[in-house]
Amino acid sequence: MVKRIDVMVDIETLGTDSSAPIFQIAAIAFDIETGEHYDKFNKIADIEKEEYMPIDGSTLKWWLNTNKELLTDLLNKGKGSLDDLLDDFQKWLEYLSDDAKNIYLWGNGILFDNKMLQYQLREYPIYYKNDRDVRTIVDLAGKKLGVTEQELKDSYNNDSLVAHDAFDDVKYQINLVVGCYKELIKNN
Repeated sequence: MVKRIDVMVDIETLGTDSSAPIFQIAAIAFDIETGEHYDKFNKIADIEKEEYMPIDGSTLKWWLNTNKELLTDLLNKGKGSLDDLLDDFQKWLEYLSDDAKNIYLWGNGILFDNKMLQYQLREYPIYYKNDRDVRTIVDLAGKKLGVTEQELKDSYNNDSLVAHDAFDDVKYQINLVVGCYKELIKNN
């Protein structure tokens, strides 16, 4: 039997609806029991390559009020078009396994990251039962431990990581999910 492959993904966008421009995709294939990283993907698109790109005003304002230096840095690092970014990510997922049933895609809210990727990829190479949600496992582990979601998240903070850089967000989310998973499967 082929080993299960958990993949944590995080995207950065210029909008919140399913068709919003995704300009960064970061992902790491990892072992949910140990937290070991197997393979990584981190690419940023060059938005100058786009002829027309609908940007959501509230998302742009959010970026400018949250971390405009990071937004500037990310956008200046972009290479290739938005379509190239999506194609490269799809190829990377297919490289991890030729059987979609082996890949479990984790997003911080399956109705954002996973849903946008499902909408925008040519073909969504994830089995319909294999979308996973960081928020759900955090909620369950918090209830088991008797702590709030924020208290649990704070216990996994890493000051060396930059919030809203998708690659750093993926690293943080892996640590959080692995920690929650261990709490949920251990015997009382």
